[in-house]
Amino acid sequence: MAILKIDKLTYKLPSGRELYSDFSLELEPSNGLLIYGPNGSGKSSLVKILLGLNKHYQGTIEVMGKNLKKMSEAKITHLRCSLGFQMEEPVVFEDLNLIQNIMVYLNTCKKKRSRIEILNMLYENGFSGVRNKKLGALSWGEMRMIEILRIYLKSPRLIILDQPFAALDDHIMDWVAKKLNSLTLSGAAVLATYSRPEVREHLNWPEIRLKE
Repeated sequence: MAILKIDKLTYKLPSGRELYSDFSLELEPSNGLLIYGPNGSGKSSLVKILLGLNKHYQGTIEVMGKNLKKMSEAKITHLRCSLGFQMEEPVVFEDLNLIQNIMVYLNTCKKKRSRIEILNMLYENGFSGVRNKKLGALSWGEMRMIEILRIYLKSPRLIILDQPFAALDDHIMDWVAKKLNSLTLSGAAVLATYSRPEVREHLNWPEIRLKE
């Protein structure tokens, strides 16, 4: 059974430009799907719609069996908290250190992980040496990696990522791809947008191409 279902999505920008017309897809558990498109093709708009941040569309979107348009804002917020997601820009608490960032993120979503579990995850991924460093001092790539690790510790059933490979070097791109593959192997469904053709060298998933 699909954990994410889009049926005949039609969406226009306030300017009147149409980004989606009768767009449909289904994503099942343990599967990954890439959404490819150049800048301005609607990747970020799609992510915001799937997260319930934009309801100005026609069609039906079901996330974990629930129709987003029929849900209140409070219920959408609760649903969003059960997902793993990453926006186009890193969303981290720059004034908190690495461990604090992860613990606040997990506590906000009512997901319990022990400090030992978090430290082990950081050690296994080469972050133990910066565990007490504030995230504002880390590079873009490191912050993106931390976002992926937070999702990993959360263990959601559905993960929606907006441009997780943007501005990453080849080594970090490979790291992210391996983590995303691991998440699907654990049973999660993952949808990720991208615009860099070299992503295909790291992640061999089915893809949908958006029109320019």
